[in-house]
Amino acid sequence: MPIIDIHTHCSPRVQGDPFGVAETLRGTPAGANAITNYRGLPAVAYHEMRDFDLQQGVCAKAGITGRIISNPFAAEVITAITTKPAIDVVKHINDQVAAVVARAPTANWGLGTLNPLDASHIPEGERCLDGLGFKGLLITSSWHGRFLDGEDAFAFWEWAQDRKVPIFIHPPRVPIGHEQQMDQYKLDELVGRPFDTAMAVARMILSGLLDRFPRLKIAVAHMGGGLLPVMGRLDFGWRLGCEGMPERAVIRCRERPSDYLARLCVDTMGFWAPHVREAVEVFGVDRVMFGTDYGPVPIDPREHVDIVNGLAISEADKQKILWRNAATFFNLEFAG
Repeated sequence: MPIIDIHTHCSPRVQGDPFGVAETLRGTPAGANAITNYRGLPAVAYHEMRDFDLQQGVCAKAGITGRIISNPFAAEVITAITTKPAIDVVKHINDQVAAVVARAPTANWGLGTLNPLDASHIPEGERCLDGLGFKGLLITSSWHGRFLDGEDAFAFWEWAQDRKVPIFIHPPRVPIGHEQQMDQYKLDELVGRPFDTAMAVARMILSGLLDRFPRLKIAVAHMGGGLLPVMGRLDFGWRLGCEGMPERAVIRCRERPSDYLARLCVDTMGFWAPHVREAVEVFGVDRVMFGTDYGPVPIDPREHVDIVNGLAISEADKQKILWRNAATFFNLEFAG
C-alpha cells in the first residue's frame, strides 16, 4: 500500500555563506550532530536533517513511498539576522528545496515558503507553484513574532484562496513566549512550538479571518499543535460574548470556534496514539494526513505507520490517512 509523508524536512549543506549568517548560526559539534544556540535556545541539529540519501533509505525501509519535503525554519531565521533583502533569502531557500526534490523526483514533492505578511512575496509564491512545480507552501505560524491574522496578511490569504494553494502551517524555530524560561528542558521545541501554532490558528478563527477567506486549503502541523486541548475554552469564550470589552479584544468569528475545525486538515505527527485518535475523531478521517517530521526528528518513521495501523478504523480509512487524503489535498500526480 502507498504511504505519503506530508511532513518531512531536508536541508543539505551548501557551499559559502551568501547571507552572512554562518557565524550566528554555527553549532558546536556533538558527535555526528551539532548543538546550536540561536537566540539563547539550545537545540540539537541532527545530522539526518542534512543527509538526503539516509532519509530516503530510512523512509523506504519504513514503507513510505512518497515524501513532501520542506524547510521550515531557514527563511524566517535567516531573514531575521541578515542585511540582505528578505525576498533573496526566500528565493534561495526555495531553490534549495527544489534541488533536493530533483534528486528523486518520482518519489518526492516540494513545498515552497515565503513571508505571508509581505505582499511583495506573492510573486515568489507563483514561482514556487509554476516555475518550481511545488505542491503548496509551508508558512510559519508566526513570522518574527507576528501572527497571521492581521491586515498585513490579507493580500496573501486572498491570493492563496483564489489560487487554491495548499497551505501547511508549521511553527517557527523560536516560538512566541520563548523568553519565559523556554531555554530549559527543550521547552521551546516541546511546548513552545505547539503553543505558537495554537495561538496562530486560534487568532485566525477568533479574528474572523476564516470568515473573510472561507475557501482556504489549510493543513496544520503536529495535529494542530496545542489547539485541540483549548477548543472548549474558545467555544465558551465565544458563547459568553465580549460586551463592553475594547474593540481589539472582541471575538469576531461568526460561528462557534470549534465549527471551523471542519475547514482544517492536520497531520499525524506527535508519537502519541491517543492524540491521533482524537484528531481523527475531531477533524474526521478525511482531514487527517500521515506526517512524521522526519529529518529534524530522526525517530524511525515506522512508529507513525504503526500508530495509524493500530487505529480502530477500517482499512479504507487507514488508506485515507496514509496516502489518499494527501493525494487529494496536495493535488499529487500519483496513481496508488
